Amino acid sequence: MSFRLFGVSVDVQLGFWLSAALLGYGILSKQQYQLFLVWIVVVFLSVLMHEFGHALAIKRHRIEPEITLHFMGGTTTWRSLLPLGRLQHVLISLAGPFAGFFVAGLLHLVLSYVPALYALPAMLLSGMEMLIYVNLWWGALNLIPVLPFDGGHVLEHALGPRRGRLTAAISGVAAVILAIFFLRAGFFFFSFILAMSAFQSLQRFRSEPAASSPVMNRRRAALHEEPVPPETAVLLQRARQALEDERTSEAMALAAEVLAQSPAPPRRALREAHELVGWSHLLLGDAKRAGEAVAQARKHGEPDPALVGAVHLALGELKQARKVLEAAREAGDDRKEVAGPLIRVLVDQGEVARAAAVALDIVDQLSEDDARRMAEIAFERGAFDWSARLYEAIFRRVGLGEDAYGAARASAKDGNLEGALELLRRAVEAGFSDRARAWSDSALEALRGSALEAVLPRP
Repeated sequence: MSFRLFGVSVDVQLGFWLSAALLGYGILSKQQYQLFLVWIVVVFLSVLMHEFGHALAIKRHRIEPEITLHFMGGTTTWRSLLPLGRLQHVLISLAGPFAGFFVAGLLHLVLSYVPALYALPAMLLSGMEMLIYVNLWWGALNLIPVLPFDGGHVLEHALGPRRGRLTAAISGVAAVILAIFFLRAGFFFFSFILAMSAFQSLQRFRSEPAASSPVMNRRRAALHEEPVPPETAVLLQRARQALEDERTSEAMALAAEVLAQSPAPPRRALREAHELVGWSHLLLGDAKRAGEAVAQARKHGEPDPALVGAVHLALGELKQARKVLEAAREAGDDRKEVAGPLIRVLVDQGEVARAAAVALDIVDQLSEDDARRMAEIAFERGAFDWSARLYEAIFRRVGLGEDAYGAARASAKDGNLEGALELLRRAVEAGFSDRARAWSDSALEALRGSALEAVLPRP
């Protein structure tokens, strides 16, 4: 059974109806067949409303979700070019249970303060009371800190990706305790579900890697390496400063002093010195010699992925550059030095939407001109949604009406006419007043008429 509701695809599997029937077996055993059918409808509506709580929270981020109702309840999934933040995930997870609480509270108020409703058929009133009961209990059950329930996902995102084993441990212990509780209370179905969750948590605990970013790996490795002597540290600091000021000859000379020291400095100092030489050669446009410096740095440890990716990019090795840079970002390295080259690679490979998504992720680190250029590229290549997001982010940062106008144009091209009008209003409030330009702009063609007239009167 599949359908679309409020723009969201819903797929109902056979297992969902089976689990609903199992939960209502007590009603069926009493031969209350009509009430049993009401129960099935109530469970369907309750789980669907719960999942729509998640779905509507996801749609706020301009991401299209999909809902599947299955044996264990329901799941709302989505695909986005960039992962959402931890707080956003927490709010999305909580939206499901609280949607159910809202429905239950609303129905309770209606039944309490509208006595005329009691003239309705008894079966309908029973259904409304069941809706209150199911939404309360289903929401409360989903808040337990057990994966894959919503409470488990809240725990997972609150603790963060680097505490996956701790999340699995808490989930497993909570699942075992609650499974025993439900078993003793006679709720065998829930006990079975929680036992399965406990088993899955145990498997996850065993397989969860100790995830950490390349930056953290380098810092941890440095703790186990020989300390850098003060005079070497001073030379490296001076070389870094010279490189930042684009005094490449001085940076290479200072790095060479480090490499020539006797006795030889610690491995991390030698690695950084070679990296500084590599960055200097890149600034001078000599990618080949920069690659040789990377090879030398690798002899003393894992070189900076930003440098490795930049060298591959300079050599025209887009596939290798993308592999290194995406791996660094997936591991938590969110520096501009990693994201910037990756954006260039993605644009060169024609994946403009993904490039714009990466740019939006680090927009606060980008210059205004770079961010606007990426927004323009996204608009020109048809990635209107991401262009609008970038322009809107720049507008929030700078407050120029031109940026809000750019966001409005992109939103209109994306078909988000309501959002485009709101952005136009914000553009006008920020000082945009070129009415002739707006009325002749083909990007705003869908808004021409009374809607545009209300915001920017026809010149």
